[in-house]
Amino acid sequence: MKQPQREALFDLLSLSIYADAHISLTEDRLLESAFVAEGWDSEYPKSLFIDESLARAREAAESDDAMFDYINEKAQAFTTKTAQKEVLGVVKNILKSDGETPEENEFYSLLVQALPKVGK
Repeated sequence: MKQPQREALFDLLSLSIYADAHISLTEDRLLESAFVAEGWDSEYPKSLFIDESLARAREAAESDDAMFDYINEKAQAFTTKTAQKEVLGVVKNILKSDGETPEENEFYSLLVQALPKVGK
């Protein structure tokens, strides 16, 4: 995964934990694990990116339209079926970590729609 894709994935993961307006410790740990697993290949400090990503996610989570636009914007980084499947797998893993809510299912549905090469 290239750095722009990592950043888009991390932004989507940050937003995913705001989907149900409840951030569990499990979600927080899995998010950090995803950051470690995917690596970081930028001179921009990862810790600063994470802080900014969470701030962007909070802002995007304030309205359905903003969330929809943010998901679609970030999904554009994933142009292959393989990349789209990976994103959906990572996000689904975080969402189901503390039990899925209707809000999280809605978020996941929007993400699936934004990644057309995978479908349901």
